[in-house]
Amino acid sequence: MQKILNKNSNNDEKYNYFKLASGPLIFFLIVYILPLNAFSYASKGAIGTMLWMAAWWIFRPVHIGITGLLPIITNSLFNFVPVDDIIGSYASPIIILLLGADLITVSWELWGLDKRIALRALCLIGTTVKEQLIVWFTVSTILTIFLPNVVVVAVLTPIAISMFNYLGWSEGIKNNKICIAISLAIAWGAGLGGFGSPLGGAMNLIAIEYIENQIIGREYMFWTWTTRMIPMLIVICIPILLYLMSFKFETDNLPGSKKFFKEKYIEMDKITKAEQRSFLLFIIAVVVSFIRPLYQDLLPSLVPSYVFLIIGCLTFIIPGNNGKRLSNWNYASSKLMWGLFLLFGGGIAIGKFISISGAGNTIAQLFTEINVSNNLLLIAIISLLGIILSNISSNTAAVAILTPIVGSVMISMGLNPIPYIYLASVACNCAFVLPTSVRAIPVGYGLDPQVLFSKGLMAVLLSFLTVTIFGYLAIVYWAGFSIA
Repeated sequence: MQKILNKNSNNDEKYNYFKLASGPLIFFLIVYILPLNAFSYASKGAIGTMLWMAAWWIFRPVHIGITGLLPIITNSLFNFVPVDDIIGSYASPIIILLLGADLITVSWELWGLDKRIALRALCLIGTTVKEQLIVWFTVSTILTIFLPNVVVVAVLTPIAISMFNYLGWSEGIKNNKICIAISLAIAWGAGLGGFGSPLGGAMNLIAIEYIENQIIGREYMFWTWTTRMIPMLIVICIPILLYLMSFKFETDNLPGSKKFFKEKYIEMDKITKAEQRSFLLFIIAVVVSFIRPLYQDLLPSLVPSYVFLIIGCLTFIIPGNNGKRLSNWNYASSKLMWGLFLLFGGGIAIGKFISISGAGNTIAQLFTEINVSNNLLLIAIISLLGIILSNISSNTAAVAILTPIVGSVMISMGLNPIPYIYLASVACNCAFVLPTSVRAIPVGYGLDPQVLFSKGLMAVLLSFLTVTIFGYLAIVYWAGFSIA
């Protein structure tokens, strides 16, 4: 028996060595094998670093936060691009937003508000798994049409985690299939919903700016974008939601009935001043972020990221109960998700690395130089390219890379470029597999990146087929409208 255990231990150790070696091996193969006449030294370094990060995020031989630091490490050693161009990613406004949101929700846990919110959510949503998935996915998608996707996931994920903890699933996001599915529903819904309106993210504004400056030469109305995109958003969301609901679960219901949770909610003590104040701060942060267009001229620097940070810091100042403040540093520092900040920063850094090294443009040019006369095949290439770029970097970087290329190619072919730019923008929001952008948040809470990758592959395939097939039909629909 001992020999068998020793043999298994040796096999596990060898497998761990393989997982550890996989990343740097891929990196050096890419740097030394890709031809210089097609890829610059910097772009090879960017692609190699991205694949190294992907391997380590999937196999997890080291903590995911350490993997997030690889763009700094490879650039400081091999000087692909200046490290100063990368380092700012780790203190980007999105990281500041996550920090602020984390500070606010830490005060929930300190005073028990998380339990109260979890019970209320169970009372309102219902306890069947399908109800849960539909509501979380739909709410996440709709909110992201109007709010940045990071804000939405940073707001909804802690509420879902509170619900899991109340149900006794404190480790659920790592092992419980229902928790995993709900976490994916939030992240995937938020990832998709962003293209529904110009308010959904910077990627839409990049495409709109290109249309205004390079194609129509006048103002492009936001309403025009929304009316074109909402039908496509609905079409794409349906197969993704059905896929989520097709997951196999050990039970069709969460433990307890809606009546039981209502009774437990009634039995709770009266809400305290600390709970009220911590929840009010959270609501203020969300509302102030949502109404930014009303005050952006007066306070141009007060973007949602800094709103959340300011209000998060207020939890250390505002009184709670019994002479104590809403939060204290000793408690908050032990609860803050430091690994998530590094993970998210790494995702932003590799996206910037891909962009400034020219790797994204090189990949896009290689695809678009293919002489294609068949419109369906052309749409498939644009869809595939948008999905690839968004999965390896971010939707904003993907749109920034792909939009001018698609626009110039379509014009050279004598086609109206605007419907194809719409299509590219849709494809650039179909990212599901790597723990970058909003998907870093559930991973930071414990979701296994390997599970995210394996589940996300089918979502990528579904989104590619949907964007291609319905995009082919939508091109005619979009072309039938006036521009503005």
